[in-house]
Amino acid sequence: MKHLMLLLTCCLVLNTGWGQTTLQVLTKTVQKTVAWKPGYSVEINGEKAEIQVIPGKDAQVFVKAELSAKHPNADSARLDLDTWKFVVTTVGKVIYVRAYIGLSAKAKLPSSSMKSKIIVQVPAACPVKLVNKFGSAKLEKLDGPIALNGEFCSFDLVQLGGKLQIDSKYGNVQAQTLGGPLQISIRRADLSILGMQNTCSIQSEYGEVMLETSAQTGDVNIKSNKSNITLQTKGKSVHNFDLKSAYGSLQLPEKWSFQLAQPNAHTQTALLQNGPNRKGILVDANFGKILVR
Repeated sequence: MKHLMLLLTCCLVLNTGWGQTTLQVLTKTVQKTVAWKPGYSVEINGEKAEIQVIPGKDAQVFVKAELSAKHPNADSARLDLDTWKFVVTTVGKVIYVRAYIGLSAKAKLPSSSMKSKIIVQVPAACPVKLVNKFGSAKLEKLDGPIALNGEFCSFDLVQLGGKLQIDSKYGNVQAQTLGGPLQISIRRADLSILGMQNTCSIQSEYGEVMLETSAQTGDVNIKSNKSNITLQTKGKSVHNFDLKSAYGSLQLPEKWSFQLAQPNAHTQTALLQNGPNRKGILVDANFGKILVR
């Protein structure tokens, strides 16, 4: 089943400064519904997009996109709006959703401010792959495996139950209540996770990393370069800790019985054994601070 709807709207935005400039905002709205069944996945590719992925009906994928162009000249906005391309298609067992600015080889770049808002409703168990540049993405209440890739794209993740892979550059990641195993690579951005309930592997460069751990958290492995790592323990600590900081510092709770060592002039280590065969937290940090609370 497929359903397609187009809607074109125009509005005025008034900006005030030393003078007044009236901006013409043209928006094209597209809606489409495609059939889904177990074994199918969804792949979303956005550009300058605000993307939201939420659970919907079991046997279909519903997509709504608002594509806009903003410019002081209405004709320029209308011309640039036509450069937006939006595709929803099924190839094999993959449903592709793509919004992009399509130009011919000799065409000029749009002079308007371009923006897209995309809402995708998928069955909760549907695997999702999402790629976005210069925007944001929010995913919530999904149970299938998810793979995220972003540049200058922030991620907001809530109540995800499946395996989660993230590769983010220049885009902060905030997450809470994650039930599946995590594999995260983040560069020049911050990461915050509350409510981890499985294993976690993180590589971080040039950022702030904050993790809340609890008895439900699995093994944690962090490798960082020029990042600060904060480990916030919720309730009684049940993990074994193996921490190493090179050219950085360690800040540890005084009441915890860490075994401290300094293998060389630039390296500090801290070990804490809460018991045999316990889950472990391993941190290997270069040029950054490790803080345990």
